[in-house]
Amino acid sequence: MNNIRILFLAICAIACLLPTYGQKDTITAEGIFPKYNHLVYRPKDLSKHTIEIVEDGEIKESSTDPNMELIRGELDRATKAIGLIYKRLPQYIISETFGLEFPPVNPKELHMTANNAITSQWIHEDGECILFIKCPGMKSKIDKSITKLPKELFYWIKQALGMGSFLIYPTEEEMEKINKKITCWSPRKSKKVFNAQYVITSPIKNEKSIYMDLYMHKMDLTMIKWGERLTVSFLVTKKGNKNINKYIKDVEEAFWFEN
Repeated sequence: MNNIRILFLAICAIACLLPTYGQKDTITAEGIFPKYNHLVYRPKDLSKHTIEIVEDGEIKESSTDPNMELIRGELDRATKAIGLIYKRLPQYIISETFGLEFPPVNPKELHMTANNAITSQWIHEDGECILFIKCPGMKSKIDKSITKLPKELFYWIKQALGMGSFLIYPTEEEMEKINKKITCWSPRKSKKVFNAQYVITSPIKNEKSIYMDLYMHKMDLTMIKWGERLTVSFLVTKKGNKNINKYIKDVEEAFWFEN
């Protein structure tokens, strides 16, 4: 009798939880999961928008403009701004821009490796891989005279590799460690695959950097041209990690810098 009672209570508990968690984990028309992400809005009057860095490097934004609008088409805008063409792959669901919810919903380690603002999320139809696409694309005009690696890139690589906050540029000793951990493609391969000047891959070995309690952040791939960049974070299940080369090939097929 006690076993039957315990079974009945367990079934009731599951029945109560399913509507709560099931709905929040369902993907929306914008391609995000409301439990783990939030859409990004901006004021129509940008002069009333402020950004400040608070404790632990967290970025705090505020606005006095009551007229906010949902940011749409940011991937199109950002890639166009850096002279990058991308192809929408049919096997992926592609999202609008969003922000990762802060702990305890998403672990702080995920924010440290993948950052908070995601330009677009690509979800593979097999459910084993999610790509975070991050593209600043802030400049209004491309400076094609720039041929060096952008210095600011290493602020973020330092943090993703667990070597400290992105707010402080790596020391010479840290740069030596970074250079040993990252892989720089040859100029020939970078040009052939993405028509880029540089391509850098870096492994993410933080086992706590997990998305949706399922996808582990395993690697970043950054393509650079004219000092501008786009970074792809690969988040995979255990099964997906075994086939990560397949998802890398998808990225290679999807992105190409203009001449």
